[in-house]
Amino acid sequence: MMTNVGIIGCGMMGKVHSIAYGGLQNITVRAVASLSREQAEECARITSSRTSTIEEILADDEIEIVSICTPTDTHRDLVVEAARNKKHVFCEKPISRTLSDALEMVEVCRENGVLLGVNHVVRFFDAYTEAKRLIEEDAIGEVVMARLYRGGVFPRHGWNNWFDEFSRSGGVLLDLSIHDFDFLRTLMGEVESITARSVKTTPSHPSRNRDHAIAVLRFANGSLAHVEGSWAEPDTAPSKFTTSFEFVGREGMITYDSDEDFTMRVQTVSREFPSFSKSTPASDPYRLHISKFIEAIREGRKVPVDGDEAIEALKISLAANRSAESGRPVKLLEVV
Repeated sequence: MMTNVGIIGCGMMGKVHSIAYGGLQNITVRAVASLSREQAEECARITSSRTSTIEEILADDEIEIVSICTPTDTHRDLVVEAARNKKHVFCEKPISRTLSDALEMVEVCRENGVLLGVNHVVRFFDAYTEAKRLIEEDAIGEVVMARLYRGGVFPRHGWNNWFDEFSRSGGVLLDLSIHDFDFLRTLMGEVESITARSVKTTPSHPSRNRDHAIAVLRFANGSLAHVEGSWAEPDTAPSKFTTSFEFVGREGMITYDSDEDFTMRVQTVSREFPSFSKSTPASDPYRLHISKFIEAIREGRKVPVDGDEAIEALKISLAANRSAESGRPVKLLEVV
């Protein structure tokens, strides 16, 4: 059974989606649309499709799924219109810039009988899935603390420099660290409160947005996590983007650093789970997530990361921004 797809937004993430769809069987990208003619033509070439307009994609009855790869503040309008045109939607993260927009997106998709998936893709990266598997198998005992880092150079690739506008991107805590907030929820449960600080540190570009932040999350089970996100790495940095994590349990710890040959290390006192180090494979997490999203549509079941889950991650980011602005801890219950 062939499934037809339309891609809206052909910047960096639109290109990533184009490549991911190209490796899937029984999937045809029928059309792509972008404000940039050059970027649209590149994605059309990658997918062997045609350039089109947003309106034409949404009106095309043969297109069943729409990928939304546009700036965060445009997600609400595009997702709502796609749902009203009876398209299933695979939307880039964050789900939206505001909670009210996200709630409306979920409700409109539900009313129109279409599925909404949000690309919290870190859940599908090999190192993170392996760490989650080991923790769920009790390899290091109960996790009591965690430390995660995600950062790189400032994302200048954004259309009209939209990452630099806080009102559009939400800054580093909402656009970038939300990846780690979402993943932590899958491991450590619900967040109770968050304390955050953010600063502007990059001298190499005229940023108005705060580009480096830390957040300390307190979970309902009493555990803690320290999350650091940065767009402030210098342009001369050897790695333009790096990630790392450390999970500390009562019987061991798991560490990973993408700068160290993607090596994961497990140290444990358990006889069932001896300590080891290994490199994690480099599969395509975007293709894996998209394929599982499409499988869920075909089989009529819940998508891997739906709008409700994306809203919970958004709430953490919004609470982090509120804490960074106010200088006080913020409870998740305050984000309504």
